[in-house]
Amino acid sequence: MNRKDVLLEQFLCCQKKSHWFVSFEKAIDGLTPEQALWKKSDSENSIWEIISHLVFWNERFLNRFKNAEVRKLDGGNDSTFTYLDRLEWEQAIERFNTVMTDWYETIKNSDDEKLDKPISEESRETWSESLSSITLHNAYHIGQIVTIRKMQGSWNKEQGVS
Repeated sequence: MNRKDVLLEQFLCCQKKSHWFVSFEKAIDGLTPEQALWKKSDSENSIWEIISHLVFWNERFLNRFKNAEVRKLDGGNDSTFTYLDRLEWEQAIERFNTVMTDWYETIKNSDDEKLDKPISEESRETWSESLSSITLHNAYHIGQIVTIRKMQGSWNKEQGVS
């Protein structure tokens, strides 16, 4: 398995193939909009806000990978948790799945040389390194989603992670 295959597998596991951790698909299965908005306290993020954050950063880096325009970040990282606040629940889920599928197809169809190139003129980090970090970031937040569901009592342990 080459490094592109490893990255593709990581993106697939984050989106819909549970392996060492629960995939996004399993993490949100059966989740209602009300449960997605639930917070234990105001200092925490809801599942919906976490998904908003993931969509924001995945879209941003995907556009950069495709050499497309990347909007200026207004408001800092905290503002990314409300990026999708005008969408309906199903639209937010669809937006996450769309960007993840687009990532998978874009990486699959990219030249291997692209993985060795820096992510920007200002950075020495390569795309290979950045893509690995993106999947770790996604997995981290998917774990948060499962934890929130456990706290609210909406997690079915048959989905994985008892």
